[in-house]
Amino acid sequence: MVSPSRQNRLARAFPFYYGWFILGITSLTSYSARPLMAATTLSIFVVPMTEHFGWSRGVFSGALSLGGLCAVVISPFVGRWIDRYGSGVVLSATAAIIGLCGVGLAFVSHLWVFYALYVPGRAVFASPLELATSTATSNWFIRRRPLALAVLGATQGTGLAAMPVLAQAIISSWGWQAAWASLGIYTLAIGVIP
Repeated sequence: MVSPSRQNRLARAFPFYYGWFILGITSLTSYSARPLMAATTLSIFVVPMTEHFGWSRGVFSGALSLGGLCAVVISPFVGRWIDRYGSGVVLSATAAIIGLCGVGLAFVSHLWVFYALYVPGRAVFASPLELATSTATSNWFIRRRPLALAVLGATQGTGLAAMPVLAQAIISSWGWQAAWASLGIYTLAIGVIP
């Protein structure tokens, strides 16, 4: 929870409630970072990448499952990280990892490299990102917490719907490498910098 003295200072510094600013930042991060490692986005890359490398779709999609299992392993530690470092630090670090993994996926040359980049991105997508955004938002809202979390959820859903469309448009025009690089840079710019 944010200390009352800090909330009072921030409330005086902004012409509106600072919690709405926090909600905007967490929503931007959720909109950009969460969809990059989602199954819906990966599904757009299945055909071009498996055809390019000659991988089976099952082996390709195994990265999704392995990333989910890794998320299960790190999940018990996430709450401790948020308590120790704060949700903002965890959120920024998570978005940076996802963005950098996304950029790295543009340079994949072997299956093990794909796994080495996709699995960590998927692992931090599934737990730290989700908990950090909801914790940061919840810390600033009490009476309007349901509304704030609903807005956060709506932006996540919008990002999950928009990212595959954007990925397909880039793949159709410039190829899968350009799509991973563009989406990774987009995630870094929108999810980390603010």
